[in-house]
Amino acid sequence: MLRLWMGYLKLVELFVSSLVHLLYGFYIFSSAVAGDLSESLNEILYQKPKKIVDVVNKVSEKRIISADEENSAASTNGYDLPPIVLVHGIFGFGKGKLGALSYFAGAEKKDERVLVPDLGSLTSVHDRARELFYYLKGGQVDYGEEHSTACGHSQFGRIYEQGHYPEWDEDHPIHFVGHSAGAQVVRVMQQMLADKAFKGYENTSEHWVLSLTALSGALNGTTRTYLDGMR
Repeated sequence: MLRLWMGYLKLVELFVSSLVHLLYGFYIFSSAVAGDLSESLNEILYQKPKKIVDVVNKVSEKRIISADEENSAASTNGYDLPPIVLVHGIFGFGKGKLGALSYFAGAEKKDERVLVPDLGSLTSVHDRARELFYYLKGGQVDYGEEHSTACGHSQFGRIYEQGHYPEWDEDHPIHFVGHSAGAQVVRVMQQMLADKAFKGYENTSEHWVLSLTALSGALNGTTRTYLDGMR
């Protein structure tokens, strides 16, 4: 009787979880479509007349900017600020995966320091944590020999020719925002950093993560945390 009751609860949980994800997917899809339509209409209805630029005057007015002014401008523009990495949940997607459609409602379009990696939509938390690390540092994703053998899949994944934040270290930490299972991914990756689990990177530590913000993150308050691979 108890087993039947537990099975029933799991089915209900699965149904509710699927319904929430479907509704959220419809929400972000409709938001993206509405945003694209609004942007297109604004471009059509409010086209600004092109200005004729006098190149000679521009050159004559150009002045030499000192190094201090450049540093001040860079600081004002926020180029010295740590990036913010938005990590999607299950059935999620990263920047460019579905064209102009954005999982985070266009947040990555607001600032170039906002990064949205495209991780596995249905892969384990462990695998996605490894993918997140190499997305930032660059190189070929290494899921780990022991883990790959135990789970029966290839040890190596995609190759990132150039990391999206290769200078990432303890002196250049990153803010992370994880939605749903994305919060688990960041927590597991931070533990891997503390355990120095990435081959060739012996100087990693938990301090590489400046902050973690969870948006409806499935942390320790649900059995899904354990079912999804986090221990």
